[in-house]
Amino acid sequence: MPPKKAGDKKKAGDPVEEKYQEEIKQLERAKNDMQVEETFLGDKFRQLRAENDRLKAEIDTYRSRLGNATEDYADILEHRQEQIKAEEVKLRQMQMQVERLEADLSRLTEEMRSLREVNAAQSQKLEDAAALLQDKENLEDAVRKQHDLIEKQSDELKALKRGVEERDAELAKARGQIEELTLKAGASTELKILFDEPWLVQTGHARLRGEVPLDREANGLCALAGGKLLVLHGGLSRTASPAHDGVGREVAVLNLETMQWDRPGTARTLAPVHSHTATVVGRTKMLVFAGLRGEQASAEISVLNTDTMKWVVPQVKGAERPSPRHGHATCAIREKVFVFGGAGGDGQLLNDLWIYDQDSLNWTYVTCFGNTPAPRRGASLNATEDGRRLYLFGGSDGERALNDVYFLELEKLSWTALPVHVGAPPEPREDHAAAIVSKYLIVSGGAAQGGSKRLGDVQVLDLYSPRWECLDEGAYAGALPWMRPRALYTTFYGNKLFTLKPSMHERLWELMVTEFALPEDIERLRHSRKRDLGLSERLQLADECVAGVNSLELTWVPPTKNAERIERYKLMIATATGVVKDVYQGKERRFKVTGLKPATEYILCVKALYDDGSFLWSESKAYMTKT
Repeated sequence: MPPKKAGDKKKAGDPVEEKYQEEIKQLERAKNDMQVEETFLGDKFRQLRAENDRLKAEIDTYRSRLGNATEDYADILEHRQEQIKAEEVKLRQMQMQVERLEADLSRLTEEMRSLREVNAAQSQKLEDAAALLQDKENLEDAVRKQHDLIEKQSDELKALKRGVEERDAELAKARGQIEELTLKAGASTELKILFDEPWLVQTGHARLRGEVPLDREANGLCALAGGKLLVLHGGLSRTASPAHDGVGREVAVLNLETMQWDRPGTARTLAPVHSHTATVVGRTKMLVFAGLRGEQASAEISVLNTDTMKWVVPQVKGAERPSPRHGHATCAIREKVFVFGGAGGDGQLLNDLWIYDQDSLNWTYVTCFGNTPAPRRGASLNATEDGRRLYLFGGSDGERALNDVYFLELEKLSWTALPVHVGAPPEPREDHAAAIVSKYLIVSGGAAQGGSKRLGDVQVLDLYSPRWECLDEGAYAGALPWMRPRALYTTFYGNKLFTLKPSMHERLWELMVTEFALPEDIERLRHSRKRDLGLSERLQLADECVAGVNSLELTWVPPTKNAERIERYKLMIATATGVVKDVYQGKERRFKVTGLKPATEYILCVKALYDDGSFLWSESKAYMTKT
């Protein structure tokens, strides 16, 4: 920048000039700046030119190379174009394939969308299933815990159940014992006056166990094996059930020592039977005759052996046989079985008499004389203990029940009506049980009033001086309204009456045993009791003595009554020559007689002298000295 001149100061005061001067200065500074910039740009231009030349050289080089390359590239391009055309063909093919793939892709996309939806649903289900599985695991865990708890409680319950079962068993046993005690407490012993004489009547009750049979009617019932077995056979049940349908084929056996029922399978019959008779023909044999098998009347015989519980069918000989029947009456005298009356297969009532011989296996028709009983069914037939008479009682003539009595003299084969004018006659009845004990006909149970009324009384007829007496009115029958009127609940064995009692559930679960001690039995019992107690009403020499060669030492027993009033005894001896003399007088009840002959029989008796002058002789007895 040039130096300032001195004349400038004089013009300093001119503002316009100063302004111009200032603008000149600014322009000069701008000029200087532009010169600097120009210099810089010149350098830059030169650099760029040099660079441009270099680039031109390079461009030329590149152009040369490009020319060469262009030719190569042209060949390559031509080749490439051919490739491109091929590729275009391929591309078009690929485009078509792509289009197909796109279509497939669209379809697959749609399917994928559907699958995604299904997957989403499945995922939701899977999540739900996972949740359920988790819940299941939780539940299984809870169930395991609960199962463990249940097992523990089950063990506790089993223990409690065992305890309850044991207590129930104890309770059942206690109930059974209470029932037994209650029944035993119902036992009674009564002294009754019948025919102006004492009768001792003992009644006992027992609950029956085991295979308790069903109630039925028109059955057979008898006592065998010395009164140790009660055999129930056949019968008819009005109740419609499979169990009741089989009662006609079964045999039920009651052991009277254990009070246990048994129904042996070997004793079951093929065909059901009812309205038959069961007769004891030996200690362990029961003969069954006739009855209804289904709707048909029969005349068959079969024998049950209670030792083997098997049936035997005898091969009956001869052509003479009774007609089929039911509701008849039978009894046995040793090997012979007597059959009276009943109803035939056509319903016709009969009054014929037949005998079946078990030894010869023959039937015999018996022609009877006298006042033959009217045709009837449901009667009872019994033989006296000596086997000389048959007694027929009751039954039904088809219109009404009967209470008449007939007896048959077996030697004369003559029927006689037994007139009974003393005592109240029993109510007319049929299908009852009866037995002859000593000189008495004892009748029990039966059906009255055409089968609408069940009887449970016990009536006694004195056969020697015909007279009826009531032994028991049978009040128990009124307390059991479900008893079947035509059922045979009672049977006799000796002086025992066995009565089965049904429950309201139709089971024969109770037994009443009534034992009669007749006047002669009571008298024998009284003498036996006195003998057991050492009581005596007579002065008795002992049966045995201490015998020596020349002596006999005897003892005697004074009568129990008033023995303290005896002042002295006198012992008398009689020799074989008839000489009688006193050998002892005194209060002692033992004396030794000496001075006797060896091997000689002596008759001795003793006399008791009382303080009032009366005396009592003993029976004479013979004693022998030794040799």
